[in-house]
Amino acid sequence: MSTRNQGQPTLKSNWYEQRLAFLWRADLLACLGCVAFFLLLPKLDLWTSALFFDGSGFPLDRNSVVQFIYHAFAKIQIVYLLAIIGGIAWCSYRGLKAARKAWLFLLAALILGPGLIVNVGLKENSVGRPRPRDVQPFAGEHSFAPVFTYSGACQRNCSFVSGHAAISFYLMSLAWALGRRRWLSLGIGAGIIVGFVRIVQGGHFLSDVIFSGWVVYFTCVILAHFMGLSLERQKTTLSEAEKH
Repeated sequence: MSTRNQGQPTLKSNWYEQRLAFLWRADLLACLGCVAFFLLLPKLDLWTSALFFDGSGFPLDRNSVVQFIYHAFAKIQIVYLLAIIGGIAWCSYRGLKAARKAWLFLLAALILGPGLIVNVGLKENSVGRPRPRDVQPFAGEHSFAPVFTYSGACQRNCSFVSGHAAISFYLMSLAWALGRRRWLSLGIGAGIIVGFVRIVQGGHFLSDVIFSGWVVYFTCVILAHFMGLSLERQKTTLSEAEKH
């Protein structure tokens, strides 16, 4: 009887690991598919941005809703950071070690994903891709640079990848912190909305938005793996704090 009971968790654990392995392959293949798609159709970025160009500029940039969303997400990372620091302090005070780990995950994901990788690494020190409004097809002075192609035309705060979209996609991290998969969809939805705003403004290409999402997503996946968090609701998430 005891031998049988000991074997059941092992079978369940193996099944769960196989399931996660499948999901890993699926998302990795999806990302590689996006890479291949833009390598095969590099002008898709131009075609998408051209939909919002009127011959002299991007008129939707002056739209009040577009401007509101743009400015709302320009500094929202400060709100995130203050909330996370407060959460870590509260959990430390109440002795909620598991929930504190989830807050630390959110902090690490914020600093590494939208912070260091997106804004410091890619936007400032990668391919130097000029923004749509700065390229010749849209009345700019620089040549269009396909995604993953080094340009060097931009020296800082460049087009690849989108910082606004990244800080919006960051909401996906709550899927691991809370153990609730629906936050993946909510985070993706937020990233799509804010990313669309940046496209209609002439601030970013479609590929800038898409790969911004992938950067944030895989940052969360890797961090969650090393911190022992999963997309399944468990005691090691913020759900522990909900009972206090």
